[in-house]
Amino acid sequence: HPAVYIMLLPAMGMVSDMMACMCRKPIFGYKPMVYSMAAIAGLGFIVWGHHMFTSGMNPALGMTFMTSTMMIALPSAIKTFNWLGTIWGGRVRFNAVMLNCAGFVSMFVVGGLSGIFMAAVPVDIYFHDTYFIVAHFHYVLFGATLFGVFGAIIFWFPKMFGRMMNESVAKWHFALTFFGMNGTFFPMHMLGIAGMPRRYADPYLHPYLEHLLPMNQLMTCSAILMGCAQFLLLGNFLYSIFYGEKCGRNPWQANGLEWTAPSPPGHGNFDVAPVCYRGPYEYSSPEAEALDQDYILQTTPPVAGIKTTAEHH
Repeated sequence: HPAVYIMLLPAMGMVSDMMACMCRKPIFGYKPMVYSMAAIAGLGFIVWGHHMFTSGMNPALGMTFMTSTMMIALPSAIKTFNWLGTIWGGRVRFNAVMLNCAGFVSMFVVGGLSGIFMAAVPVDIYFHDTYFIVAHFHYVLFGATLFGVFGAIIFWFPKMFGRMMNESVAKWHFALTFFGMNGTFFPMHMLGIAGMPRRYADPYLHPYLEHLLPMNQLMTCSAILMGCAQFLLLGNFLYSIFYGEKCGRNPWQANGLEWTAPSPPGHGNFDVAPVCYRGPYEYSSPEAEALDQDYILQTTPPVAGIKTTAEHH
């Protein structure tokens, strides 16, 4: 089971970084966010037993895994609360990067809520090996992780190639992927509740499932839409490498150290060895406001008369 979280954790980190930039404010609850990520990584090693509730395991062991699985919802809820707290009161830039971050959070919430049902042994016995499991897994792993990756591609593309991706095409890609993804996997919750098993070559050989055919047809059309939408991302990526709008070192007005390097970076990344005076999330800080802007790079020398939020390294 840690394999699931090892794919999700990088997306969590990237979304936290991008969301702070696009909301123009520091990460809400930075330390709880970091501790929650560590807790998820640790608890991921002791929840695997929830896949085996129907295998005839000792009931006491089943209770143990049920408890550990429900415990992992706590750090996940903390992270979700912190993401929402970061958005609250921020000067949000509703560009393609932020839309993908919002898509990540929404997919993670839906997948997490469905996971609470399956953590309970009595409920999981009914849902086990049905389409409800498929819906949960794809919302958390596919939906959440990929939206984080899509946002990261757009966000760090200028640093890699010195050009911007087309914003309109990126928004269309998000919209089609978002609706296609929900149209494909959300109906699976209802199929699972109706008792439709997964891994059947033709489930409609069973008369009690015949009335579910229209829902499967909707899922098929949505999956085709979602798959075709990825050609927009691929085309946007390849076109922008050669013909995208040229940009400077810091097109997003971000604080991170990488945005002080040339775009694209040369040998050794930085022109000179950087000196850091503060952390990477000091958006809308007193120092930044003193410079009449809402961001301040880590390498900017301290503003006279204003104390920095991090010690000089």
